[in-house]
Amino acid sequence: MARILIAWNQTDEDVTTWWRRDGRRTPDWDSAKVVDPGDTVEEEMALIESALVDVGHDVTVVNIRDSLDVLLDAVERIRPDAVLNLVEWFHDDIAHEYHLASVFELLGVPYSGARPLALALCQNKPHAKALLAAAGVPTPKWRVVENVAAIGELGLSFPVIVKPAFEDASGGIDAGSVVGDRAALDARVAHVVKEHRMPALVEEFIAGREIHCAVIGNAPMQSLPLFEMEFKDAVGDDGRTLPRIITYRAKWDPFSRDYYAVESRCPAEVDDAVAARVQEIALRACRVLGTRDYARVDLRLDPVTNQPYVLEVNPNPDLANGCAFAQCVRASGRTYANALVEIAEMALERGKAAARPPAPSDALLHEYLARRGAK
Repeated sequence: MARILIAWNQTDEDVTTWWRRDGRRTPDWDSAKVVDPGDTVEEEMALIESALVDVGHDVTVVNIRDSLDVLLDAVERIRPDAVLNLVEWFHDDIAHEYHLASVFELLGVPYSGARPLALALCQNKPHAKALLAAAGVPTPKWRVVENVAAIGELGLSFPVIVKPAFEDASGGIDAGSVVGDRAALDARVAHVVKEHRMPALVEEFIAGREIHCAVIGNAPMQSLPLFEMEFKDAVGDDGRTLPRIITYRAKWDPFSRDYYAVESRCPAEVDDAVAARVQEIALRACRVLGTRDYARVDLRLDPVTNQPYVLEVNPNPDLANGCAFAQCVRASGRTYANALVEIAEMALERGKAAARPPAPSDALLHEYLARRGAK
């Protein structure tokens, strides 16, 4: 039995709680649809806790509530053998995700998921794409634009998609994100820079199928059965025809039209050769950016050649019971609980390895350095 601390962070009331309190069951635009807004984050944590308790671990769940003191106190009090690190935000700043991982590094506490460098690289989409391209991993052509005056000649083919360069979880992506000419590009870049206060990432739009590849493990790193986002022809809440993309509302708002314009399929019905190519590229992308334990790679297929292009790499993806990662896990033959235990045990193994005596060669080196320092 091991002591495991599940660390997560939430200060505001969960949006699912709001919906339940309001008694909302149908969207305003279609009274025939019955909406299930899903579990609250607290309920998701309870499911994860149960999976680890069921295999005999001593588990403590702590919402750190934007307090480093709460986190440090929990580590001091519990003395965990490993932390299941589910902290994605701190003080409403996603950049602190890798800072929190750095705290565990400095404390010498084994923890699940990616290390700080991988988290930082994957949050910075332009840097991640530059590293992928340099390593020969196919990714759509792109440019970073600071403002409209800096657009100039991009050397990209329309249509393009315009995203905030450092947002996460489809933040800043809506029906107007895909543009087909220079005037629309100028307007969209101006919108992104103003609304999100960051540069815009302008990327050639790959119009084909969107495939997600979940990855678990380290040595070896294993790709799971593929997950596909299937798009319908639909109009969004703003009245515009939705491009075939995952908007922010499609991902997070079950009362929106966007949400119902996308369906998922797992495993994806993909030709074996194409699937193998997708999985091979996904594993390469994870190795280039240094993910650990588990990840999800989002890709698009060229509609003519089926060439896969990496859109982004997601270290520490959502572990909620109904999310894409969980669906891929089940398609692989694992249960949801199996996968959670597997992820926790990777962190526990790192803790055991760190506690082992140094190998003989290391011991000799330590002795040499000690003697040298004594002179």
